[in-house]
Amino acid sequence: MMQTKQVRYIIFISIVLAATLLLVLFLRVYGVLQDTQASTNVERTKVVIITSDVLGDQSWGSLAYKGQLKIEEHFPVSVNLYDDINVKNDRIITETIVQAADWGADLIIGHGREFSEPFENMALWYEDIHFVTVHGEAHLSNQTAYSFHQGEFEYFAALAASLKTKTNNIAILDPFEGSERNIEFINALEYYLPEANFYYEAVNSRDDGEKAVEIMEDLLEQGVDVVYSRGNAYNPDIIHMAKNIGFYVIGYLEDQSYLAPNHVLTNVMNDIPQVYMSIMNDYFSDEGLPAGSVLLSDEDGVTGLSPFGAMFTEEELEFIHEEIERYKRGELSF
Repeated sequence: MMQTKQVRYIIFISIVLAATLLLVLFLRVYGVLQDTQASTNVERTKVVIITSDVLGDQSWGSLAYKGQLKIEEHFPVSVNLYDDINVKNDRIITETIVQAADWGADLIIGHGREFSEPFENMALWYEDIHFVTVHGEAHLSNQTAYSFHQGEFEYFAALAASLKTKTNNIAILDPFEGSERNIEFINALEYYLPEANFYYEAVNSRDDGEKAVEIMEDLLEQGVDVVYSRGNAYNPDIIHMAKNIGFYVIGYLEDQSYLAPNHVLTNVMNDIPQVYMSIMNDYFSDEGLPAGSVLLSDEDGVTGLSPFGAMFTEEELEFIHEEIERYKRGELSF
């Protein structure tokens, strides 16, 4: 009789414990569902990104897509991305912005300085939308241009070039004419290698690899053996050319050393997706997006140098790092 009572008691306690456990699990699942529903119901800011480039690998436009992914991961936003938009065609760019406005865009980001002028024209008509460009200019209260200064890193890219050239002929291959934007590289080259011959050429495109190779062939005929190639999309063509022919390249925007480790001296890095993070951080701040120009720095995590290649000796690497430290201490100017 006593054993029967004990069995019943054990069964009763087991049922109570099981019911308690099920209740706890139910409450937890319910809480998760409520949190999920609450996050789903959060009103999302509508962001439109427009790029004149395609979204191919290593393209300038691909960085717009990476920026989209990054801000979608970290902010309550819904993003539409328009690629391959001909910014020189007034009808196309106007239709794109009108579509964005009809969708209810709160923020429109132009992926490049070429959007500054059309954005200024359209911002007058859409005062409730904030227009932002990566680089460029901004003159209206609902317009901002985010830029970054990479000059201090170009100083030491030039130092790397001066250490590895054998002909003293060094070039910059830009996507668009803008030699005045390369003053740091030029000044450092004059400082470290006064006898250097400097060459400057522009491709007039970010992704025309064939044209870039043609220009590079002309530079090689003039004795250039180090080139700072700033095209990103056409850089793989230049780097493959360097690998086959035998010259050095300084890469741009991303670490492109993997394409030819023995021929890429270093890379001037620009973390464009991080620029998008800075834009959205400002957008969701108490102050909101400022009007005018915003200059980002290495403290914002958008610029830097990739590791120097294996072609440098220990002595050369030590000298480069000593010069960088001298510059940081204010003991070196160009």
